[in-house]
Amino acid sequence: MGSMAIWNRKTPPPTHAKGIVGTVRFARRDNDVTALREGDIALVERPELDNRQAQALIDKRVRAVLNSSASSSGRVPNTGPQMLSRAGILLIDIEGDSIWTTLKSGERVRVEKGRVFRDDVLVASGLELDESRTAADLAEAESGLATRLDSLAANATDHIQREQAMLLAGAHVPHLRTKVRGRAVVVVSRAYDDAADLRGLRRYIREWDPVLIGAGPGADVLLEAGYKPALVVGAIDTLSDKAIRSAGEIVVTTSSGTVDSPERLERHGKEVVTFVSTGSDDDLAILLADTNDAAVIVHVGAPATLSDFLERAPSEVARMFVARLRAGSKIVDAKSVQHFTSNRIALWPILLVLAAGVLAIVAAVGITPVGQEWFGNLGGQTTDLSHWLKGLFT
Repeated sequence: MGSMAIWNRKTPPPTHAKGIVGTVRFARRDNDVTALREGDIALVERPELDNRQAQALIDKRVRAVLNSSASSSGRVPNTGPQMLSRAGILLIDIEGDSIWTTLKSGERVRVEKGRVFRDDVLVASGLELDESRTAADLAEAESGLATRLDSLAANATDHIQREQAMLLAGAHVPHLRTKVRGRAVVVVSRAYDDAADLRGLRRYIREWDPVLIGAGPGADVLLEAGYKPALVVGAIDTLSDKAIRSAGEIVVTTSSGTVDSPERLERHGKEVVTFVSTGSDDDLAILLADTNDAAVIVHVGAPATLSDFLERAPSEVARMFVARLRAGSKIVDAKSVQHFTSNRIALWPILLVLAAGVLAIVAAVGITPVGQEWFGNLGGQTTDLSHWLKGLFT
């Protein structure tokens, strides 16, 4: 940097310093954005930066955003990066995750041409996303998404035609011994935020006692969290011995109608129940719960974004889409259930407010002439009642 003098977070940068100079503040979670100040350089972790996240940063009037994740993968047309560039906010996708330990929130840094300097020492670098690049990325993502959606529609149509009897009338879907009709069901997949989703449902599970279904390896997620699956659904090679041993009921999915290594089930005294169909364990678990008349189906480990949803093979995405389409309004994401159960108002604050209101009314009435007469009569009646009760025991 030649002629540039050394500076640190306690010393203002020289006026001739190039790039953007400011205080870096960590905003890894959505709630952290509220602590950002005007002119800050925000360090975030926002894969597929969307318009809501971008607007929150724009409203805080930050000067630059350092993203430790890819702001746009090109799989979905997210408009967040373009919103920042149009607002004049520099956006840089930082390479690697080490910046979170290299920097400290509140330090002064300088950002220039995709590089981050502290005391004129390079501490991180990445790709600067200017307006022309974000516009090109968005156009490419829109084109790619249209192609994938066309593929999804074609594969979904083919799947519906082949499995029409099962999807429309529930043909060949096993009837469960486990009582599911009219009950809430929690289907657990080992995917995405499975363990965190399940932790967030602890209160819901305790209060509503739903039927816990492990979809393939999702049974082990339940066991690791201390729960016993009432039902395990999956291909035999996706089920652990521990899951087989612990499950109340097992439904083995197979596309051919045959079960390899049935002795694994027989060794644990489990009845061999097969579900002949194509599809992933979680999709068939949802279909099984829906056909057996579950009241609501909460999915743990569901894809959180459109990008997550579309990253599987086209035929698998189509089956996933059709399973959820059939379940309709019954299917609910675990994060939504967590939001409503964790934000319920406790009973004791309500009772406290009511008690305070009653006391306020009593005090207001007590200072009036009528109120004083009432309380005087009430005192006399209380004394008479006390004497009468004493007479009963003497």
